Amino acid sequence: MTTHKTPLLLLKKDYELLIDHLKKSDPPLMYDKQVQQQQLEKIKTASVLPVDDFPNGASRLYSTVIIRDTVNRINLEYKLMPPDEADEQAGGISALSLFGLALMGLQQGESFTWQLSCRRKYYAVVEVRNSAFI
Repeated sequence: MTTHKTPLLLLKKDYELLIDHLKKSDPPLMYDKQVQQQQLEKIKTASVLPVDDFPNGASRLYSTVIIRDTVNRINLEYKLMPPDEADEQAGGISALSLFGLALMGLQQGESFTWQLSCRRKYYAVVEVRNSAFI
């Protein structure tokens, strides 16, 4: 679970790809149907922008996002990938994973809270690296 100050921001082609994966469940996702439905609802209510209007510094598929755990003061780096290309050993995280979707659309300087069970983690976005072309 995450807390965002702004609604989820998605690039139109990322939105279409993620919706397609959720509807097909291909590749099979690592959570149950209820969580899959919650992820689908989050994506459906996102602000979806075309390439021309999407902020260059916002995270999207294939972005590298560096976040800082503000309590433990350590940096973590993730590359947002489509579910069928995610490779955790290489630092790639599925954009449809719970944490991956929380990272989508964030920009440098934004912060968010991540909560699982009774633990809360506080993160700030240090850097978003995008390819030059969308």
